[in-house]
Amino acid sequence: MAAAPAAVVERVRPVLAAMGDKVFHVGEAPGQGATVKTVNQLLCGVHIAVVAEAFSLAAKAGVDLAVLLEIMSGSAASSWMLKDRGPRMLEAEPGITSAVDIFVKDLGIVLEAGRGAKAALPLAAVAHQMFLSASGRGEGAMDDSQVIRSYHLLNGVTPG
Repeated sequence: MAAAPAAVVERVRPVLAAMGDKVFHVGEAPGQGATVKTVNQLLCGVHIAVVAEAFSLAAKAGVDLAVLLEIMSGSAASSWMLKDRGPRMLEAEPGITSAVDIFVKDLGIVLEAGRGAKAALPLAAVAHQMFLSASGRGEGAMDDSQVIRSYHLLNGVTPG
């Protein structure tokens, strides 16, 4: 994700291509590449948090989360994050692919970008609070899927 005059991007494209298999020219203003990355992290963080929220609601209602995951993974509600993080939300101690504290940091960056642009980001703010809750309990190094623990605590759900 590169932001610069088109001629500059084309001139440095071979260098950029050596660093990644896709190069996108996202605009000419400095910072637009970082903005695209920030928007990506907003979507990722909120997707993980909403999967956790949905699973916690289902668990509170006594629904088997493994069955729910199978159904949702093949429905219009499916997303890459559901399919990737959902199975790990069902594990007590999943392997770590991305830590809770990564989203504490990234959603903090998202909220700063929102403040700078005077853009309201209420979903990002709530997701950030849920990741902060996990981190504040000493779970910041756990897999980010474990933000579900914040929802379970909030809802009085005992995972099982």
